[in-house]
Amino acid sequence: MASAAFTILLSFLAWTANARLESGVYQTLPGSSVTEWGDRVPNGSRVVPFFATLTFDLSAPQISLTAVITNAVLEGGDPFALTVRSSSGSQLADGTYSFTGDYLRDVYPSGTQYLFDWRFSTSTNGEVIWDGMTGWAGGHAWYVSISNITVAPAAWLNIERVGTASIRITWATNFAGYVLEYATSLPALSWDTVTNTSILAGNRLSVWVEIAPSIRLYRLRKP
Repeated sequence: MASAAFTILLSFLAWTANARLESGVYQTLPGSSVTEWGDRVPNGSRVVPFFATLTFDLSAPQISLTAVITNAVLEGGDPFALTVRSSSGSQLADGTYSFTGDYLRDVYPSGTQYLFDWRFSTSTNGEVIWDGMTGWAGGHAWYVSISNITVAPAAWLNIERVGTASIRITWATNFAGYVLEYATSLPALSWDTVTNTSILAGNRLSVWVEIAPSIRLYRLRKP
């Protein structure tokens, strides 16, 4: 990019409640946990930390969910990274979204009996709540209970070069209350606010800035 280099830094300094589930990327909040039960689980049950990044596509004829779980569990073993994809999805009469599928399909494409049934609903205070069950449908007991876990939209920035002298930075209107800032190094002694006027187009906000002669790192921060 000519003599300039640009890096996007996503800063999750705060989370916002979302009035309803929309297509896009969400994450579980820090400190979330699930309960694993089963005859192969130490002491019969355990509470384990849980972090997942969820991508929803609610605009396609067949709505879908992809969950990237950092610390998935299975039969009492050590946590491991796992991608889970829905095989079916629907919106129920009360507005809740339901997704089902094979928990281990990405690991065993031929299919397993480890199944999931997850629901996403809006709570009375406007948060999106994840409930559901993952379990073994065979001959012994094993399941993971997901109960009342809050998921929040994940802040993101997109950057693209426009012409020879400027770039366009774009983010979702879910984060309209956030401030776009930049620094010239990490760790940064301070962050400066980008004062250029943002433009609304559909469900995206965008800002045009001139290409600087040095590296700039950008972040979204909630005041």
